Amino acid sequence: MIDPVIQRLLEKAIDTPVKLHLLLMFHENARMDGTAHEIANRVCRDIWSVAQALDELVEDGVMGRSVSSKGDLRYRYAPQPENHEPIKRLIAGYDDPIERDLLQRLIRDLSTYAAYRRSSAWEYQIA
Repeated sequence: MIDPVIQRLLEKAIDTPVKLHLLLMFHENARMDGTAHEIANRVCRDIWSVAQALDELVEDGVMGRSVSSKGDLRYRYAPQPENHEPIKRLIAGYDDPIERDLLQRLIRDLSTYAAYRRSSAWEYQIA
């Protein structure tokens, strides 16, 4: 059984495998920042899914975003206070192989509906 606090975080913010991957990486390297392109290269994923995931994580209070002196958007790990405990529990649960399997299964299930659940800022960037 997944902790209800973790489940709410997953349903609200970490609803795709890409977002989970980014959260784990940034949690482990809390001082890291980078552009969407730099981060996509680091995690070996396509730029489009990484850029969308980063923007949605900013909306959901897990990441922060700023503009560099060159005008590039830079992302950093900056969870809002209400997300500290759920993220801490998610990371702790992810260390247990059985709970990790449950978490990954739930995220895969959530990801099938993730695109329909939100009208994100990503849609406005495309238009």
